[in-house]
Amino acid sequence: MKSIIIIDNSNVVISMFKNILTKELGMKVFISKSLNETKELLKKEDFFMAVTNLNLFDGKREEILSVLAISSIPTIIFSSQIETKLLEKRYPNIIDYVFKDSSGVRYITRIIEAVEYCSCKKVLLVDDSESTLKLLKSMLEKIFLNVITAKSPHRAIDILEKEDISLILSDYHMGSVDGLEFVKLVKKSISNSNIPILIITSEKDERVKIKLFKYGVRDLLQKPIIEEELNFKLINLFLEKKYNEDNVSKKSMIENYVITSATDTDGNIVSVSKAFCQISGYTKEELIGQNHKILRHPDMPKELYDDMWNTITSGVSWRGEIKNLKKDGDYYWVDAIIHPIFDNEGEIKSFYAIRIDITDKKKIEQISITDGLTNIYNRRHFNNMFPKIINEAKREDSYVGFLLMDIDHFKQYNDNYGHQEGDNVLILFANCLKENLKRASDLVFRLGGEEFGVIFKAENRQKALEFSNILRKNIEDMKIEHKYSSVSNYVTASMGLVFKKAKDIESIDELYKQTDDLLYESKQNGRNRVTINK
Repeated sequence: MKSIIIIDNSNVVISMFKNILTKELGMKVFISKSLNETKELLKKEDFFMAVTNLNLFDGKREEILSVLAISSIPTIIFSSQIETKLLEKRYPNIIDYVFKDSSGVRYITRIIEAVEYCSCKKVLLVDDSESTLKLLKSMLEKIFLNVITAKSPHRAIDILEKEDISLILSDYHMGSVDGLEFVKLVKKSISNSNIPILIITSEKDERVKIKLFKYGVRDLLQKPIIEEELNFKLINLFLEKKYNEDNVSKKSMIENYVITSATDTDGNIVSVSKAFCQISGYTKEELIGQNHKILRHPDMPKELYDDMWNTITSGVSWRGEIKNLKKDGDYYWVDAIIHPIFDNEGEIKSFYAIRIDITDKKKIEQISITDGLTNIYNRRHFNNMFPKIINEAKREDSYVGFLLMDIDHFKQYNDNYGHQEGDNVLILFANCLKENLKRASDLVFRLGGEEFGVIFKAENRQKALEFSNILRKNIEDMKIEHKYSSVSNYVTASMGLVFKKAKDIESIDELYKQTDDLLYESKQNGRNRVTINK
């Protein structure tokens, strides 16, 4: 992390710099409000750059510049007036001066960002004049560029073959080979074709300038060279290069690590990221042109997809958790955000989706709500879900069916057949219940020991009772031997059933007690039966 020192006695200026430099550039910012404070900080810290005001209460005007020059710290002057003289040789460490206003703070930030990016990058300076080479070299080194010089175009081409050059700065008039021919020589090599070229010229012929641009020259610098113009063009050039590299890097990261896809308005896939292919098991060629339904998992309710489609086709983004199907039949979970994309007329032209892999999270969640033996929902999930189901039913003004059951004489079964066989009975019992639930909203729970619960929906009281008796009969029809039962030669269950309007349910505890009482009544009346509320 590079350190920057801001020398100013204005709290507003200090706050603006500190906020931008730390948050946007990740710099370590030190603040000084006086000459003496600056001297002390210079003893303790190595600074990458300084931004300074000229008027400090404990020093003469410009005295701070001498202090910074002795330490050879590249300096930007933040002043309310033009400080052209301060760019002369007696302060060779001064990079630039900037007018003191809010836009000046932003411009200085751009200078710092550009200088940090281009620090130590190699620039090829081509000119047959020794004095021009020396002048330009001193200007470029102020912003930490590593300057390599060449006195002829042919020497420059030799250097390009050996060095990793980030920028070429060349004079136009160089003996037998002019700037245009030099540009052609550079661009002839594919490896050099993307190196930006700035041409220094006194040429007035517009046709020559047009040809230079046509052959790929990035910009022109008119003689005599103005240092501020050179700095301005270099800052913009290097920042553009940095932003392009950042965008390529971000796109690469998105491509490799973010699960993205785009579809047309019919849901047909038009693009996917590598991360999408990796998690789904499909190649891009297998996915492009396919409808997104290829990934639909049968566990997901149709209502979710209906809600998703209705939302995005109305022009609103949708977010939700989706279980998707892999090519090999396995599954994965994603937290998905789907955005509609609009054309210039405001019509939806496509949909773009970003997803986060939450498979591990969902697996952990599943473990936490699942009974380890029977693999159905546990008491914890029952306690969480039952209030939600009742509240939803109240909103819909619908009925709720709650069936509570015990395996008849299960203690005697365990005592005589052994606990291992008892566990097998619990597993088979749970599977029988689960297989007989037809609606996605119907849920089965192991509430403890041999006690199970089923929450379900039915059209009326008679159908609720019929459904419960089907469960009871199917349990006995498994024909699991139980010689020690007083009811049957096979494993059976006693059940208590409450079926009522959700709005009539005063509390969960009251409902549970009522159902438990009905279960007890079934046991008292001979077991292997269903007792329903009046």
